[in-house]
Amino acid sequence: MKAITSAASGERGVAAWLSRLRLPLDVRYLAMLSVVATYALIVLGGTVRATDSGLACPDWPLCQGQLIPPLEGSVLIEYSHRLAAASVGLIILGTAIAAWLWYRENRFVVAGSTIAVVLVTVQALVGGVTVNMELPDTIVALHLAIALILLAVLVATAVGAFWYRRLPPSDTPDPDRVLSPGAAPGLAAVTALATFGLILLGSYVANSGAALVYPDWPLFDGRLVSAGGRLADLHYAHRLMAVVVGLLVLGLAVQTWRRGRRPALIAAMGCALVLYVAEVLVGASNIWFELATSVRIVHLALASALWAALVFTAIWGYAERIGVSGRIG
Repeated sequence: MKAITSAASGERGVAAWLSRLRLPLDVRYLAMLSVVATYALIVLGGTVRATDSGLACPDWPLCQGQLIPPLEGSVLIEYSHRLAAASVGLIILGTAIAAWLWYRENRFVVAGSTIAVVLVTVQALVGGVTVNMELPDTIVALHLAIALILLAVLVATAVGAFWYRRLPPSDTPDPDRVLSPGAAPGLAAVTALATFGLILLGSYVANSGAALVYPDWPLFDGRLVSAGGRLADLHYAHRLMAVVVGLLVLGLAVQTWRRGRRPALIAAMGCALVLYVAEVLVGASNIWFELATSVRIVHLALASALWAALVFTAIWGYAERIGVSGRIG
């Protein structure tokens, strides 16, 4: 009898300890921290690429055959990126653990955080392959693509966590929550996907040596059309796709303003418009300043932020639509 009581007391102790952890490990805050940390990691990865520091550590997972190499110059940049990647991985793992321990009823968050763990693991392995294969263009583009997808999944997870708290506990639709039809998610998804393609094309243009094929902007050697040739056409396609994305962003902003003017979506689209304009100007500066390192870093930072804002718009619009009929997940 004493043993049973002791065991029950032990279970209550573990449960109480886990309960005390639940508040500081609220999945909403962990998901937001994961988003911010992953975004910072993408920018740091862009810094590694812009400074040509990718092969400062020519081996993986060690660096120059050491666990902690001499931290100077390019090695410091590349090694900082690896340490940041490990930290982001732990944050994402912590988010998934918190979701499975305390938020299992929110299937949206559980699924998102679990997928994020898989993606960050794959990303680490692809990063190792990228180094060991000495930075081939296609693998570098794949590395960036996985990072952007991971950022999108984390944004979706954060939105799911916050929306779950906003919704009523029952599955009964709330008659006071009436949304206008077609409230942005469809066009937002198309715009986000187009932006994703634009970023990857831009990465390939930069890595293939096509970034300075044309020395002027917005024209192409004083003309409106490409002069022809593989690199010239790549550069031309990137600029044309940027125009298409701009039109999509503008159309999405107009649609968002007309259909309900909900604060979260208005704020996201306001950010997206500002980010797009800044991105175009910085893209032009890449040509004007002949791919200056700081300009290249800012270019990727703005592009990634634009991608995150558009993903947020798509997911939030989707959450508002299905939130009328019950809980997310």
